[in-house]
Amino acid sequence: MTQTTNSGPLRIGIVGSGFMANFHLTSLIAVRNCTVAGVYSPTPANREAFALRANELGLGPAQAFDSLADMVTSPDVDAVWLLMPNDARLPVMREIHGLVTSGKAKLAGLACEKPLGRTLTEAKEMLSLVEDAGLNHGYLENQVYSTAVKRGKEIIWRRAAPSTGRPYLARAAEEHAGPHEPWFWRGDKQGGGVLLDMMCHSVEVARYLLTQPGEGRDSLRLKTANA
Repeated sequence: MTQTTNSGPLRIGIVGSGFMANFHLTSLIAVRNCTVAGVYSPTPANREAFALRANELGLGPAQAFDSLADMVTSPDVDAVWLLMPNDARLPVMREIHGLVTSGKAKLAGLACEKPLGRTLTEAKEMLSLVEDAGLNHGYLENQVYSTAVKRGKEIIWRRAAPSTGRPYLARAAEEHAGPHEPWFWRGDKQGGGVLLDMMCHSVEVARYLLTQPGEGRDSLRLKTANA
């Protein structure tokens, strides 16, 4: 496991400067013990504006880096958030993996927006690379932490399941006002439309609700799937 020597707040480096990156930036205002230490995106004006906004929000000091390698190997960055378009995630992960495994980067962790990749093959490689690099890692799901979902699971398993038996069916629906960027409409960049972009929430919430408290993720096994 890769470790950092920083004992203060988690210092985050963000890859991306578009809609989702700015959405996360605003959300971090409410998160304790973290700062935004840096940002990298291919467009200089965008990354400079993003760093300025992070500092104006009191989340910095944030630096706009000229390259991904510069940010990932910076001693001021402990963890990286991948918030760029879908087609860029695997190439970025490959570069980070190389920097960490060669000893040039001393990261403690990495978090990625959904989806991990445009295809199952890309997603599996993303997971393989981050595990091989020895990083703490996670996919940035939020709905299983919402009060309504957590409370709903508690009610199901504490009140209903003891008398009626375990639940076997969960239904979920998703919608929002997006997409917010033109690339979303391009299959070669986005990957799978709304099923890829939104259904991940429904699948994860259903898995969470149907998993008995205290049991691991492997306690549920997929039988069939169709779409």
